[in-house]
Amino acid sequence: MPRALSRIASTHQRALHSLRARAVAHASVASRRGAHSRVMTKAHAHSAVTSTDANWVPLRDMHADELRLKYTLPTGQSFRWRPRGSSESDYVGVIGARVVRVRETVNGDAEYKVYCRPASESDDDDDRVVRDYFNADVSLVDMHAGFAANDARFRALAPYVGGSRMLRQDASECLFSFICSSNNHISRIHGMVEKMCVHYGDVLPVTAADVAIDDVDEKIEPEEAAAVKGDEAFYTFPSVSQILAKATEERLRELGFGYRAKFIVGAAKVLAENPDGKSPEAYLASLRDEKTYAEAHEALMACPGIGPKVSACACLFSLDKHEAIPVDTHVWQFAVEHYMPELREAKSVTPKIMRAVEDKMFDIFGPYAGWAHNAMFIAELKSIKESLPEELRTPRRATPGSASKAAKKLKIKDEPKPPETLPPA
Repeated sequence: MPRALSRIASTHQRALHSLRARAVAHASVASRRGAHSRVMTKAHAHSAVTSTDANWVPLRDMHADELRLKYTLPTGQSFRWRPRGSSESDYVGVIGARVVRVRETVNGDAEYKVYCRPASESDDDDDRVVRDYFNADVSLVDMHAGFAANDARFRALAPYVGGSRMLRQDASECLFSFICSSNNHISRIHGMVEKMCVHYGDVLPVTAADVAIDDVDEKIEPEEAAAVKGDEAFYTFPSVSQILAKATEERLRELGFGYRAKFIVGAAKVLAENPDGKSPEAYLASLRDEKTYAEAHEALMACPGIGPKVSACACLFSLDKHEAIPVDTHVWQFAVEHYMPELREAKSVTPKIMRAVEDKMFDIFGPYAGWAHNAMFIAELKSIKESLPEELRTPRRATPGSASKAAKKLKIKDEPKPPETLPPA
């Protein structure tokens, strides 16, 4: 597998760029403070969050075979991360109320820097939060070895998708982000999620100029980054309560959300009026900690705009339902080509077809089938697929037919049958 492009410049270049960036930062400190002042006067400023003077911290045990950022952050799990410079190994995003930068060093190890955090927390909490977000206590190497032992297709792909790790996101953020994903493409989803944060979330005490100080890519002048985007702020994703209090269908439509506007408002209301009488956050936490995949999947579909695929995404990416398989066109195509040719005649991905794929993947890969699916899904993305040997590329030869005939032929059961228990994450 080709190594990712190194984003760490030589020691001399790093020092030079750092000095330039810091000089510009100090020269513009007055204007930047003014920018902070203008931003922080907004009504939803997050006064309980403070900036930090943190240094880069190793993300323990996260070597290249455990975490590759380009296979993890920009591949459709989360829509809060942005690459820095021309590299695919340096990203900035927001985790809760933290602005976090994560990058790979020259030897492939991951490290992170936190620019702000809740005022009541410390750098020890940073480590806990970042590790939790990246599911860092799960050994991807061991897991992939088990998948490879069970399946020839995975065994062939494994050298090309190492480090494709699953995230453990905030459940509310993940759910509403995937409501925005309906019939959409990634760049537009990014834009919608950002609009939700800017208009309904809390502004954080960090600007793009603060982040630009750490830019060392020779293709981007830190002075230019600080000058052009110095006032750009970072925001938390809004809580369900904030969405209920501030968002309206009319305003969301004005912001470009289209038909998804009513689903966002409607889903927030359903979560607030959940059958357990809990706060929305506590209710979602109970789906993670107390419910099976089948129960959580069904509960989320009570929200308008959430069908089987979006519910499976939220279950897999935020609710610890590691066996969930969100089935889209890519997944259906590789399932038909490599595992279930009997589904070739299906003309759409119905709930029964999705359950059939989930059952098949579980039979092969076990309780963490969703992680195997994720690696194989990444191998279907255009940028990754083009780097694979020709014999490993899934051909586009699945043809439309009759979904009902395929379902009848399989005698697919009406109810999903996920495992009763999961191994600890």
